[in-house]
Amino acid sequence: MSKINVGLIGANGRMGRAIIQVLTSSNKSRLSAAVVKEGSVYTDFDSGIHSGIKETGITFSSDLEAACENSDILIDFSTHTGFSKNLSVAVSKKKPIVIGTTGLNDSEKQEIIEASTHIPIVFSPNMSVGVNLLFKLTEIAAKVLQDDFDVEVLDIHHRHKKDSPSGTAQHIKEVLLKAQGRKEENVIYGRHGMYPERDPKEIAVHTMRAGEVIGEHTVFFFSPEERIEIAHKAQDRKTFAVGAVKAAEFLSGKSKGLYNMFDVLGI
Repeated sequence: MSKINVGLIGANGRMGRAIIQVLTSSNKSRLSAAVVKEGSVYTDFDSGIHSGIKETGITFSSDLEAACENSDILIDFSTHTGFSKNLSVAVSKKKPIVIGTTGLNDSEKQEIIEASTHIPIVFSPNMSVGVNLLFKLTEIAAKVLQDDFDVEVLDIHHRHKKDSPSGTAQHIKEVLLKAQGRKEENVIYGRHGMYPERDPKEIAVHTMRAGEVIGEHTVFFFSPEERIEIAHKAQDRKTFAVGAVKAAEFLSGKSKGLYNMFDVLGI
């Protein structure tokens, strides 16, 4: 069986390097294009060498349309600023796409929904298998515990991360709101100053940005008698890359529509 050709957008970033490493060792898929932003200093540099492995023969290029021609499926881990253009090209070229770009606003998320009426898309705030289990376990716990437990969310990432809270923390919040029938007005982001006694429906989201932490998320449920913690700590960025490649392979042969990592993992 021939391998699936995967074009990677944002190939020179931290996630891009990890995905290239995974694709190079995959039995089902392979790197077919490595896209970087126009004017990048990495243009024409071998993607494998840049990723700390052997040469792949695939050099960095800013030509997304050419990448589409050489690829069956796209993975986008680029920046927020180039997202809309990348999605537009994917739609025009009828290429399935995995979207891992973070920091998207509501308008851009609506663009994804619209694009999914034309092409198959996997969109998830986090591609890690473990993090998606965290989402499911949080949903189960929230439905069981309801207002009897206070809920707090802690999001820790490296000092370079720009969006806060992370897309993963935002999704945890959405899982909690849906499971417990609460609204955004019940959410606070950090605390400073004087507050009244905690409301039973309050959900607090806290953010730390320091050092080189790859990503840690913990959901706390507190009652007067006990505390439950559901946590995920990424030890290697490769965990997200493995999930992203699984998502790309999942899209092969799929019809148009919007999918998530639960679909990919069958949970």
